[in-house]
Amino acid sequence: MSQYELQLSATRDRLWIHSATDGSTVGRFGRLGIDLHNTITEQMAGLPQCRLCTHGKPTQADWDQFRALALKWWGVDVPEDAFDKKFLAPDGCY
Repeated sequence: MSQYELQLSATRDRLWIHSATDGSTVGRFGRLGIDLHNTITEQMAGLPQCRLCTHGKPTQADWDQFRALALKWWGVDVPEDAFDKKFLAPDGCY
């Protein structure tokens, strides 16, 4: 069993990654950007909340980065089609 769970919205305009260990949300990707966080347990041990956060309409490059880091950091393989690309800004535009 994975230590992380992927949750997708029905409209494919946002998704979340949750830690099964402590229930915290460690990843979010949506129309307003990226949040990649440490778990609550890690934060209580002194790590910062944010690992990588953005605050703007995401691009294809952001989507690719989110997917790569979710796999690298948590072993979560986020499907390419989990987020509808119509919500992405053109690369280089925020």
